[in-house]
Amino acid sequence: MRVLAEFIMRGRLQACLVGVFGSLLPFVSVSTIGLVTLRKGAVEGFIVSLWVILPILLSYMFSASSPIMAVVSGVALINMAVVANAHRVTADWNFSLGVATLSGIVLVCLTGLLFQADVNDFVNELEEMLATASEQAGQTILVLTRNGFLAFVAWVVIFNTLIGLVLARWWQALLYNPGGFQKEFHMLRLSPKLSLVCLSITIAGLTLGGNYQLWLRLASIPLLIGGLAIVHYVVQHKGFGRQLLVVMYCGLFLFGPVLMVLLGALGAADSVMNFRTRLADDKQS
Repeated sequence: MRVLAEFIMRGRLQACLVGVFGSLLPFVSVSTIGLVTLRKGAVEGFIVSLWVILPILLSYMFSASSPIMAVVSGVALINMAVVANAHRVTADWNFSLGVATLSGIVLVCLTGLLFQADVNDFVNELEEMLATASEQAGQTILVLTRNGFLAFVAWVVIFNTLIGLVLARWWQALLYNPGGFQKEFHMLRLSPKLSLVCLSITIAGLTLGGNYQLWLRLASIPLLIGGLAIVHYVVQHKGFGRQLLVVMYCGLFLFGPVLMVLLGALGAADSVMNFRTRLADDKQS
């Protein structure tokens, strides 16, 4: 990873090459935009973003497959550019988490309006596939709606952005401040105000249900990141070993909704109780 980060930082051409061809691998393109923006500023990050978006635009115009996937990829890159610049200016994870969530929602909603026909065509295709699978399986499969699809896209865009930002900050620390990102992420703690807002919206999404519950649950993402940060801190502070982190992330993959709720609750509790201070006091005593 260090070699890749060094190559990106050699110049604009190298960054653009990694950004374009990195689209073949998860998170490489968004992380490249994030690293360039964090280190060299918004203008340089914008230029790299344009070159990375260019093949996506060509794919949208000329590809025989559904163009909506190209649109979603482009939205994720734009959201990364916005969030990376916000983090470069503020260096505040609370602010960046809020921006990533809000801008992701706004960009996906704009996508639904500007590319309405493409979204409807893709959803109709998926509904036909689900209906066929339902008939073959002899059981009812969840019906996909346009609103549900866009909410799912928002989840994907926001998580893609945040993972890209984490990787970009890690690369930046590897090059210019070894070990700095670990300390930064371990100390990530949501402010009580942000936590209260996110928790209230999330609870509303869990209890009210309806067509917009998936949108309301997007507010749980900052809480989840806060929960992950405190778990990472405890593992390092107590010397439990990285195997516990591997188990946690495997659990997120296998039992996502349940573990996400638990980690979100932990992040909300930490914003009020500040577990790091308590752990530090216990260690001193």
